[in-house]
Amino acid sequence: MNSKKVNELKRRHDRFGLVFMIPWFIGFLAFFCFPFFHSVYLSLHNINFLQGGGYSASPAGIGNYVEAVSGDANFIKYVASSLLDLLINVPVCLVFAFFVAVLLSQKFHGNTVVKAIFFLPVILGTGVFLSVQTGTSDVAGMTVSSAMEEGSGSIQVLQSMNIVKILQDIGVSPELTKYITEPVDRIYSIITMSSVQIFLFLVGLNSVSPSLYEAAHIEGASGWVAFWKITFPMVSPIILVNIVYSIIDNFTMSTNTTMNYIYDVAFSQFNYGLSSAMSWIYCTILTLIVGIAVWIVSKRVVFQD
Repeated sequence: MNSKKVNELKRRHDRFGLVFMIPWFIGFLAFFCFPFFHSVYLSLHNINFLQGGGYSASPAGIGNYVEAVSGDANFIKYVASSLLDLLINVPVCLVFAFFVAVLLSQKFHGNTVVKAIFFLPVILGTGVFLSVQTGTSDVAGMTVSSAMEEGSGSIQVLQSMNIVKILQDIGVSPELTKYITEPVDRIYSIITMSSVQIFLFLVGLNSVSPSLYEAAHIEGASGWVAFWKITFPMVSPIILVNIVYSIIDNFTMSTNTTMNYIYDVAFSQFNYGLSSAMSWIYCTILTLIVGIAVWIVSKRVVFQD
């Protein structure tokens, strides 16, 4: 294929990419454009609610941003806690998801049932199921949730105590011990957060051509060598996607302390200006982390033509 045909094929792919972006662009203009820019406006103003309804806005400049960073001790504390959770949850979720995906990609009896079990948290975590549960069985849901929390908490504490004792006996530092035991205490949440990543890894593993493994087997390559020379490089684009997804998911999940605090400032303290400033600071931190992660990981990604 000559260079002219190659360039024409690339242009066609670019046009198709733009076509697939049209639904997102329409959705952004219809639903997100006004809230997006209005939040910027709110972050630069002090909002005062009027007795007859509505509100008045007085310019504050960067005052809300300064207050969020230096005047509010809780915000910085919660952001630091979110960053620590990110360092723990994302690597553990990716390793766990990739390990489970490799197992589920094998052929064995009951494969479909096992996949359904791992993907069930995603289905039960959707808005429809949560609204049904909230609307029809609040008391039962609270009872089951509290029982699960108490039971899982007891088991996790016992597991953590055993692991901590072992690590202390062999001379592991307290900081490293805490990093190792944190995933044990969050095993249920890690399984719940890994379902989408498992699905994406499965798609990547199933897209690898069997002929590559057949050629490697003929050449005498072991399964370990085939994994590192074929499987891992071929799914590296999925690893990049999962890293981005995991970072954003960890930063925006409903249990995130920073998100809950920003929500509380807005709808409990009714300080919309400060809350918007906190949101933009938090969004900027998230964007920087995602950009750095993509910049580092993309250098090692093997993209297929």
